[in-house]
Amino acid sequence: MAYLGLILKGKSPACPVTALKNWLDRSGINSGPVFRPINRWNHIQNKGLNAHAINDLLKTLGIVCKFDFVPDLSRHSFRRGLSTSAAREDINFELIKKQGGWKSDATVWEYIEEGQQFSNNAALILMEKMSDTLESQKSE
Repeated sequence: MAYLGLILKGKSPACPVTALKNWLDRSGINSGPVFRPINRWNHIQNKGLNAHAINDLLKTLGIVCKFDFVPDLSRHSFRRGLSTSAAREDINFELIKKQGGWKSDATVWEYIEEGQQFSNNAALILMEKMSDTLESQKSE
């Protein structure tokens, strides 16, 4: 976990680097799974959280944050969302694939195409031209 010191930490209380460091410091975890279940006696277990627990946690957080897409939240949402957002920012294909841990190029391309559907879109170009035309007519 020494690599955490190399990452630039944010100043926000919600900074993921700070939150992770605090969790590791308080939990005493120095090897094995980072995110673990805590039993009813507040003892941290040695095993990692299962997929169902992660999904439940995300849904609970989504409700607290008043997201309107809570039913669709899952651990896969974050993995897919990262790839979609990275594609919107024109991040290199290989970096997106590596970050998501995908083996299939086809899966990554599907997410990239989804992420770029509004940025590389003929209708968007037409709408921008129409908007420019309307703005120029207003100023005349």
